Amino acid sequence: MLRNIFNILFVILFVSCQSHSVDTGIEIYQVKKPLPDFTKDEHPDCRFCLDLEVTDLFDKPLLTEKDIIEFNYNNQQIILTEKAKQKLEEMEISLVGLPMAMVLDGEIIYGFWFWNKYSSFGCDRVYTYPNINFKIKFGLPPTNAFGEDPRFDERLEDYLEN
Repeated sequence: MLRNIFNILFVILFVSCQSHSVDTGIEIYQVKKPLPDFTKDEHPDCRFCLDLEVTDLFDKPLLTEKDIIEFNYNNQQIILTEKAKQKLEEMEISLVGLPMAMVLDGEIIYGFWFWNKYSSFGCDRVYTYPNINFKIKFGLPPTNAFGEDPRFDERLEDYLEN
């Protein structure tokens, strides 16, 4: 009898541990990286490149799938809930942007920048105006892009199709 109770408790514990490792889907994290310092010429080719590791991410995502109504992969546009839009409106985005990370099931897909709608700075990587239309673009202006465009990652496409 005691053995049966132990086995049942073990199964319950095992199943509950498994449920915590469930895929988290698409999440957007703020990144703990310094903003580019334009007084120094440390990275003249790519001022907004983000070489990210999981330790660079904030502890909790800024946005999760609960905040996303639609992610149009082909147009690279995210439609947010009203609650999520309000959260972004309250954020302070500097004129040189705010570093973020697109994460899928705990894996960093690419780094990108939330861009201030009043900024006159260019961006040589992926960016979006989260408070305007959350359309994710590459290079501001488009002739100012550095490297390959990471937005159309197959992992994202496969996830969104399924």
